[in-house]
Amino acid sequence: MTLLSCLFVFTAHGQIGNRLRDIKNADPFAISGTVGTGIGVSYNSNYPSCTPFSGSIYANLNLSFYSFQLPFSFYFANNTTSFNYPQIPTFHLGFMPTWRNWKFHIGTSSMHFSNYTYSGLSFLGAGVEYQGKLFRMGTFGGLLQHATRVKGYDDRTAIQQLADSLLGLNVPQSTLPQYRRDAVGVKLGVGNERNYIDISFLKAKDRMKSLPEEWRDTIAPQDNFALGLSGRFAIGRWFAFTANVGASLHNPDLRDTIRLEEYQKYARYINWLFTPGNSFKLRFAGDAAMNFMSKHFNGTLTYRFVQPDYVSLGAQNFNQNAHSLGAVMNFNMFKGRSNLGLVGYIQRDNMNHKQMYTNQVATYSLNWNNSIGNIFNMGILYSGIKQDQYDGSLIVNDTTRVNNIVHTVSLSPTFTFEKQYTHSISLTGNFVQNKNLNTLNPNPMNVQTLTIGAIYGIDFSDIRLSVNAGYDFSMSSSQYAEYDAHGLSVGLNYRIMQKEKLNWTVNYNGYVSYNIQKNEGVSNDFSLSNSIGSNFNYKKHSAALYLSLSNFSDMERIGQRVHTNLDTRFTFSYSYSFAARVVKKKTKEQRTAAKVDRAAKKLLKMQQSQISTEE
Repeated sequence: MTLLSCLFVFTAHGQIGNRLRDIKNADPFAISGTVGTGIGVSYNSNYPSCTPFSGSIYANLNLSFYSFQLPFSFYFANNTTSFNYPQIPTFHLGFMPTWRNWKFHIGTSSMHFSNYTYSGLSFLGAGVEYQGKLFRMGTFGGLLQHATRVKGYDDRTAIQQLADSLLGLNVPQSTLPQYRRDAVGVKLGVGNERNYIDISFLKAKDRMKSLPEEWRDTIAPQDNFALGLSGRFAIGRWFAFTANVGASLHNPDLRDTIRLEEYQKYARYINWLFTPGNSFKLRFAGDAAMNFMSKHFNGTLTYRFVQPDYVSLGAQNFNQNAHSLGAVMNFNMFKGRSNLGLVGYIQRDNMNHKQMYTNQVATYSLNWNNSIGNIFNMGILYSGIKQDQYDGSLIVNDTTRVNNIVHTVSLSPTFTFEKQYTHSISLTGNFVQNKNLNTLNPNPMNVQTLTIGAIYGIDFSDIRLSVNAGYDFSMSSSQYAEYDAHGLSVGLNYRIMQKEKLNWTVNYNGYVSYNIQKNEGVSNDFSLSNSIGSNFNYKKHSAALYLSLSNFSDMERIGQRVHTNLDTRFTFSYSYSFAARVVKKKTKEQRTAAKVDRAAKKLLKMQQSQISTEE
C-alpha cells in the first residue's frame, strides 16, 4: 500500500505538473472563432409553394483563459434561433501509474479480459495488471454503471452535484433510469504475445436500492457471472490459431427470485457468486481463427457463434442467435504490381429454432488490382450476395420463400501519361443482375443493368485549367420495363489565382442524357443538369457561390427514379475566421524588462520621497 500510494502521488504529481506547465505557457486570454452568413434562392416546379428564400447567420466563439476553453455558438436560419454556451462538464479522473511490469488503474479506467466477459467498458474503482515473461494477471473492482440521477428525484445540494460531476458520477437525465452496477473481474494467463492461454471471469450485479422505488417496478435489476477462456498458438511466422469462448449466467430480473424452501437452504452459499431467478439463463459464445502467412500470401479462416440471449454485462451487445463462417485470402504477385483478394462469408441465424423462419446470407467477392508503374491501372471486382430462407417454428410458403442472388461485375482501367500536359483516360464497365431463383413465385422481380463509360481529362498547368469530358451508356431491363440511356458530361475547373494566401477557382459541370423508352405508350425524354460554382479564399476570408439548373423526367424506372421537374438553386456563403491573443503571454526578455522597469520606478519614487523629506 505504501508503494501504491507513492506511485499514485508520483503519477498524479506528474500529470498535474504537465497541466500546470500548459497553463504557465498559455496566453492569459485569447479569443478565436468563425462568423458567417449565407443566402439562398430556389425554385422547384413540383413544390412551388415552398419558401424560395433562405438565409442564415452563425457565429462560433471560443474564449481561452490560460488554456481553459469556453465555447459559445449562435445560429439563426429562417426565423429559427439556437444558442449554445458552456456548461459544467462531467470529469472522469483516472490515473494509470506503472512500475516495471506492473500497471495500476485508479479512478476511471478500462481494461480488456475477453471478448465475452469484460472488454473495454469504463469502471470507476481500482485495478492492477501484471505482465511477466510467462505469467500475467489482471483484476479490478468498482462501479461499472452509475445510478441515474432521475429528474424530479435529485435532492442533492449544489456542492454535491459539483463533487459528483468531478468524480464522473453524473448520468445525463435524458437516459433511461438505471441502477448502480458493481463489478469485479479477474484474469489469469500464462505465455507471451505469440503463445498464451488466459482465463477470466466477471461478476456484475445491480444494487436494487440505488434507484427510487417509483422506478423499480418498471426497471429490472440484473445479475451476471461470465467465464471466458482465450488462447493463441503460433508456429513460426507462417501460422497462428486463436480462440475465444465464453459462458454466461445471466439473471435479467433480480426481483423474480427462486422461493423454494430447498433452495433457500443453500442460497447464502450461492448468491455471493450468482443469484439465480426463475428466468435465469446459461448461454455460450465463441470464435476461432486460423491465419496462414507467407511472403506472397495471407489467408484467414474464421468461425463464430453466439447463442440466443447471451449477455455479458461487461461487454457490448452481441449479434445473437447466429453463427458464421468466413475466409479471406490475399495474393501479392509480380513484386506488388498485382494484388488478388478473395473473400467469402456465410451466416445463418435461428440457432434455437424458435424464430418464425431461418435466414441464411452468403457474400463473396473477388478484387483484382493490376498496375504498370504510374501509367496503367486495371481494377476488376466481382461480388455476389445469396439470400435463402428456410423453415423455423413455422413452415415457409413456397411461393413467398426468399431465394435471391445478386451479381455485380466491375471493370475500371485507367491510363495516365504526361507529355506537355497531364492526360488521363478512365474507362468503366459495370453489370448488376438481381435474380429471384424461386421458380414458384408468380411475380418474381428480376432486374439487370449494364453501364459502360469513358472519361478523358487534361490539365493545362500553364494556364491553370483542367478539362474533362465523358460519355456513358446504360441499359436496364426487367419483366415490367426496359430502357436505354445515352449521357454526355463535361467539366471545367479554372484556377483564377493560386497563391499561398490567395486562392480563387471557378468550375462548371454539365450533364445531358437521352432516355429511350422501349415500353408501349411511353415517350422518350431528355434529362439535363448544369451547375457553376466559385470558391474564394484570402487569408481569414472565405466565400462560395453556387448556381444550378436541372430538368429531369419523373418516372419510376428499374431501380432508380428520374425526377421530372425544373429545379433551380442559387446560394452564396461567406465566413470570417479569426484568432487573437487579447492578453499575450510575456516572453522571458519582456518579464525581465518589466522587472527592471518596476525597480527603476520604485527607485525613482524613493529618491523623490527622500528629496521631499530633506526639503
